[in-house]
Amino acid sequence: MRFQGSVYLVLTAAILLLLAPAPAARAEVSAGLRGGLSVDPDQIVFGGHLEFAPIADQLYVVPSGEAGFGDDLFTLSFNGDMQYRFKVHSDVRPYAGGGLSLYFVDSDFGGSDTQLGVNLLGGIYFGRSSRKPMFIDAKVGLTNEVPDWKFVFGVTFH
Repeated sequence: MRFQGSVYLVLTAAILLLLAPAPAARAEVSAGLRGGLSVDPDQIVFGGHLEFAPIADQLYVVPSGEAGFGDDLFTLSFNGDMQYRFKVHSDVRPYAGGGLSLYFVDSDFGGSDTQLGVNLLGGIYFGRSSRKPMFIDAKVGLTNEVPDWKFVFGVTFH
């Protein structure tokens, strides 16, 4: 697998975006780990995410980054997702949302490409009263630049 200069550009941009919040806001940021599967390309994905304090009632910004392996490809996905978490009287909260993905693909057969795509997502967020809430979500790619489906499980450390 070859790493092109664009991989370093994508990684640098993602790191700068993750470090961009104001110092006062950092106290209200949690980080976590995620992993799962994508379909077309068929890959195992893993990475991390940040969860910021809600920007409006029940509305969260959850940026993430994931590396994917399989289907003769290496991929990097940097996602800017918005989630609306529905009010329920339970520790399990469904959510829906969408976002943009900067998607880098490096083929084992040579060549690479970086594109911007659009996703819709939905899932459940559970254990919110614990120090390690978890989630399961599904994303559907609305554009050809991102996987058709992505199924992810994750944990957030508060």
